[in-house]
Amino acid sequence: MKKIITITFLALSLFPSCLQSNKDLSIETEEPISTPRSPQLQKEIDELLAKDAENKKLEKEYLEQIRIAQENNDTEAFEFFFQEYIDVERLSIPEELKKEPNYVEGGVNLKY
Repeated sequence: MKKIITITFLALSLFPSCLQSNKDLSIETEEPISTPRSPQLQKEIDELLAKDAENKKLEKEYLEQIRIAQENNDTEAFEFFFQEYIDVERLSIPEELKKEPNYVEGGVNLKY
């Protein structure tokens, strides 16, 4: 019985130190170092983000019209604006470009 208690006590006393040593060995992630961009590349990025912002603005406008059509029980308007909403081009923006200051957030968490 004493052996079980001793082994349990030893295991419990070593366990927190194992956790602590893992914390010490963890590698902290740092922001990647951005490389300078050519003016042409930056222009293309700005144009892409501007087009994406324009598309998201259209989506918001269509969603507002869809909301109004639902309130008024206007099936014809709902179907029209729903199709317009579906037809808006969705651009695939790389994650690194979403950190740009001119990136416009969109998606389901955004209140329209």
